[in-house]
Amino acid sequence: RFLEAMAAGLNGPDAEGKDLKVNLVLTDLKTSYVLWIENAVLHFKKAPPDASANATLTLTKPIFIKMMAGTAGVKDTLLSDDLKIDGSKIDLVRFFSLIDKAPGTFQIVTK
Repeated sequence: RFLEAMAAGLNGPDAEGKDLKVNLVLTDLKTSYVLWIENAVLHFKKAPPDASANATLTLTKPIFIKMMAGTAGVKDTLLSDDLKIDGSKIDLVRFFSLIDKAPGTFQIVTK
């Protein structure tokens, strides 16, 4: 469900005209996904890494979730042996910068 939340968090206006593809390899789950932006929509599918991707992010699911939640520190990312980036680091940053982080809290309106 986490990838669905990412897709819902894509900033459509900022993603307009962007054509980016990223492989996501979760080593602890032995699972890989291809994520791509097309027509300002984030799509994904469970599939082997795509050779035409701009970048491949290989890591464990806990580190990925921490990264997307904004709670991963330098030790979890740059200094981790469990994280590897192949391809364009710039395109990888561009891709993930288009996804708005959900606020940690929200107001509940009652009458």
